[in-house]
Amino acid sequence: MPRGGYSFRVLCPHPSDYFHNFSLPPELTVAVECPTKQKAFQLGEKLSESGPTLRVVVETKKNPKVIWAMPLASLQRLPQSLGSVALFAQIQSGLKGYLQEGAWRLGGRGGRPFRWAGRTQIMGILNVTPDSFSDGGKYLNPSLAAEQALQMQEAGADWIDIGGESTRPGAKGVSIPEEKKRILPVIKACAKALRIPISVDTYKAEVAQAAVDEGARMINDIGALGLDARMGKTAARLKVPVVLMHMRGRPRTMQKKPTYGDVVGDVLAFFRQRIGYARQCGIPEDRLLIDPGFGFGKTPWHNIELTRRLWEFKVLGRPLAFGPSRKSTLGFLLGGAPPDQRVEATGAAVTAAILNGADFVRVHDVQSMGPVVKIADAIRYNRGLTAP
Repeated sequence: MPRGGYSFRVLCPHPSDYFHNFSLPPELTVAVECPTKQKAFQLGEKLSESGPTLRVVVETKKNPKVIWAMPLASLQRLPQSLGSVALFAQIQSGLKGYLQEGAWRLGGRGGRPFRWAGRTQIMGILNVTPDSFSDGGKYLNPSLAAEQALQMQEAGADWIDIGGESTRPGAKGVSIPEEKKRILPVIKACAKALRIPISVDTYKAEVAQAAVDEGARMINDIGALGLDARMGKTAARLKVPVVLMHMRGRPRTMQKKPTYGDVVGDVLAFFRQRIGYARQCGIPEDRLLIDPGFGFGKTPWHNIELTRRLWEFKVLGRPLAFGPSRKSTLGFLLGGAPPDQRVEATGAAVTAAILNGADFVRVHDVQSMGPVVKIADAIRYNRGLTAP
């Protein structure tokens, strides 16, 4: 939970119920995590006085929180005096994000935004590393990397995400000069060859600066601007979209007994704090995406819970990115299958993520995932279908 603050979220129903089941009574069950038990009881008392149809529960175990059910229209009319001005703003913006469905604008360089609606963006992974868990060592040569990027573009990728440092569990970091040496020739070659934009997967400000100078148009930061003190100001100056990803610690240590009170609630509160920090650095919210970090400091149970409840992050009002591709959780669920035997499992995870609100999916196997995304989009958005 944000230090000293509140954290609002919607618990049910799934937002798709509002778009596909118009007979559903417009009532939501929501929760607010509170900074203290006293604040939770005070909020509970005020809510109990707000209307006869209200059901209110105050929980004080672990993080103090208030859970209540209320018609959507009544939630939208809650008074500013309910808890604090900040909480009121969270509820109003959170409901707007919860009800937003698939139409986005991301600020870009030179005043040229990225826009899309009713369609999941596919981000093809291109690792320029000798030790990535799935494709390490395959694309160190810039010509081979550019050829692979072109193949992913033709298979339906909307973005190519290029990284020069492995972030698998236990991976050691690499120096800034080494990371730049790996990725800059590849980014330069891909920028010339591709019609689609490039994202750079880095948490280092100097690498991000150099990558954007060579043609990258998005920063994908596994540290959510927190692993390099200069990254926030650098990203603000570069004026490109930024993916804020959640991770516990660093890749080398992230899988050492990861624990959460409530993985979704804890990660949601983390993003509130990081979005606030990004704003302080000068990055407007319309340039931010969020990624809950499937596989980054989570157990298999945490990863599946995040997938199942991904839609709860919609209250942040930002596009959701998700990257389950070939991850070890899928291998675990398949009885130890190696990365190259997790493609079908990746398809299942990608489908679940899209149906639960993912706007970007980050995948290795674009050719295989293209049809998966197409069918998932048909189910979520009625894309490619006409009503009888």
